[in-house]
Amino acid sequence: MSGRGALAGVADQVVSSGSNYLTAFLASLVLLPGDFGAFVVAYAVVTVVLAGVRAVVGEPLLAHLPTITEARRRGLGSSALGLALLLGLGGALLCLAAAWSGVAMLAALAAFVPWVPGALVADAGRYVLLARGETGRALVVDSVWAVVQLAVLAGVALTGSWSVGTLALAWGVGGIAAVVAFLVVAVERVLPPRAWWVESRYLSGWFTLTSVLGQVQIYLVLLLAGAVLAAVDTAGLRAVQLLVFQPAITLMAALLVVVTPVMAKLSAGGDLAALRRARRTALIAMAGVGLVVLVAVPLRDVLMGLLFPRYTAYAALVLPIALQTAVGGLTVPFQAQIRGYRRGRALFGLQIVQAVSLLGAAAIGLVLGGVLGLAWGLAAATVVALVAMIATAARLTPAPAAAPAMAP
Repeated sequence: MSGRGALAGVADQVVSSGSNYLTAFLASLVLLPGDFGAFVVAYAVVTVVLAGVRAVVGEPLLAHLPTITEARRRGLGSSALGLALLLGLGGALLCLAAAWSGVAMLAALAAFVPWVPGALVADAGRYVLLARGETGRALVVDSVWAVVQLAVLAGVALTGSWSVGTLALAWGVGGIAAVVAFLVVAVERVLPPRAWWVESRYLSGWFTLTSVLGQVQIYLVLLLAGAVLAAVDTAGLRAVQLLVFQPAITLMAALLVVVTPVMAKLSAGGDLAALRRARRTALIAMAGVGLVVLVAVPLRDVLMGLLFPRYTAYAALVLPIALQTAVGGLTVPFQAQIRGYRRGRALFGLQIVQAVSLLGAAAIGLVLGGVLGLAWGLAAATVVALVAMIATAARLTPAPAAAPAMAP
């Protein structure tokens, strides 16, 4: 991939994650703490659903499509869209059932239900373009989503009708607009999902387990905090994560989606020296991101007062969350390498290690030191994850050339 293409890929991820970040950030400003807590839970569930579908469709696209011939890529991309639509409809039904379950904290999910299928198809389309190396077109699609979402939010601001429902509306209408933009710029169709499922299942099973567990562990920490601490403590933790962790995650995800197809192509071609050079470049980039994140530590009081004035009492959480973020960024190049090697089983094993250490350390920290102890537990667990990731990447070799009949 050219330097220009890589920059477009990073910009695409920034726009994509930035629009989601904006939704959560605005929710923290315009909703009362109780409503914000309900929004956080609902948005968390939708995020887990999206992560699950992305693991079945999007992430295997990045690792598999670069290893096959150009002639076969387009048909498989269209089939992947069909699977995303099918899973999106199923995800919407699951969200509706959860909203109607009688559990108070899940009731806000109803506002997101109509928009789930469109959002998932738009996300899958974006990954089709990224896997084909068409990062500029992916940027166009996500820019349409962001612009439409901002336009709807502007209308909501003018009417003063802020609620979980109107925030979900802006997010969902943007997703529908992105689907239309994708169909125009990609000249794609939506085909039956069987071809993609048969071709990619050697990856999608492990990727699904890995992605869902990765998303669930983040929100289990929030639920753990919510079950033990006051609601305002959970909201304060989330506010600090939005300040420090969430912007950096955008860049981490950008690097992962840009570098994984490159590493998959290099590993399939046997050019491991070039792959290691790509990993070293990515590691330097992530170290730079980590240094920028740590700048938030001396500025924590100013930044919290400026962006999250309701939660300035939680500025002490900035240091451990910043350390967690900086260390976590260093795992990204090794994740990309393992994904490029198409070693889904190893990736899932690492996710188990990370989830166990994260939840265990968070629980111990919570018991010993409340919300501050929980934050330090998260930082310690991330160090464990980094060590495990480096050790695993060092011993692995690329999987054999991708083939439809390959076993997990």
